[in-house]
Amino acid sequence: MNGFMFLFSLSFDYLSRIGFFLKSKNSITRMNLRMIIKRSSMKRWMLVLLWFSSIHINAQNENQRERDSIVDHHVHFLSPDLISQWKALGIPFSKKDNFYSDIDSIVRLLGTRHMKLVSMAHVFTSSEFGPPASDAYEAVKKENNYLAYLKNKYPKTIRAYYGIDPLQNYTLTEIKRCQRELGLDGIKLHFNTSQVFLTEPEHRKKVKEVFKYASIHQIPVLLHLDNSHGSFGELDVRLLADSILSGLDYVKLHIAHFGTSGGFNARTKSVIDTFTELFSEQHPISKQHIRFDISAVGLNKDSDGIARLNEEQFKELGIYARKLGFDKIVFGTDYPLYSAHEYLNVLKNKLNLTPDELKQLLMEK
Repeated sequence: MNGFMFLFSLSFDYLSRIGFFLKSKNSITRMNLRMIIKRSSMKRWMLVLLWFSSIHINAQNENQRERDSIVDHHVHFLSPDLISQWKALGIPFSKKDNFYSDIDSIVRLLGTRHMKLVSMAHVFTSSEFGPPASDAYEAVKKENNYLAYLKNKYPKTIRAYYGIDPLQNYTLTEIKRCQRELGLDGIKLHFNTSQVFLTEPEHRKKVKEVFKYASIHQIPVLLHLDNSHGSFGELDVRLLADSILSGLDYVKLHIAHFGTSGGFNARTKSVIDTFTELFSEQHPISKQHIRFDISAVGLNKDSDGIARLNEEQFKELGIYARKLGFDKIVFGTDYPLYSAHEYLNVLKNKLNLTPDELKQLLMEK
């Protein structure tokens, strides 16, 4: 029975009972009419309140189901140890520690339990921050261990990607440990932090070893491709395609931030243009599982030195997203930069996404 029929039936029953008492010639019955009306009214309004409460609860449950249906493919965390080290280096934090390190807080603030949770263990080999080189691997292991600890809280909804520097001599050792001992899900490579240059033959060799192992063991890879070199662009993409990915039987690769370090600019367009050319040329990578996460691309606010997009840039981003195809794009927030619904609303409104495009964007790929 719907709500209106329910209320109508209550009102009809109530009026029928009043009519019976008014027709009665019994004085006692008529004397008690007021008290009966009062009791009936109380019961009636209690039922009405219960009905409205059930609507509210159902709406809340529906909102929760909608939130839980979103998969965020780019969520960052920091261990308490890493937070302490960065604070000691004078790196400012805009939010409380639990925003970065506590998984229950991350789930609540992000707005979904389904996520690709990404370790930043690769930072310990960077010259910008981290312990001395002799201690770096121990720090990497601790950070990836903390990722395993977080995943164990939500094992069915978190896919854990362990951070690794592909240029280190312990790279494959750590990949095997994370895969076999920790039961983690994927590899995170960050070519900017690790300063990987595919134009260098030795770098290509080491990166190829990682992708070859990932292919054999069917391990997905999340790649921050941009190394921030001034000449980064088309050549890097073609070297990745020709020297690293070509010839591999299994590839499941997600490229972060549309191939750059966030925002939308000439570098982004160069990367997307090159990939779409390779796909149209029927290059071997066109048959591989390669997707692009849109995290930190459609910025409506400044972020870590990357300027927000103006209206013309948003318009052009929409053109490039449609050129690439929403079947090749996955949703990600770069949390704590955005919550899932906050960033989804930015993309929906700024790119004028159709219902079909929005559905495609949020589909599991």
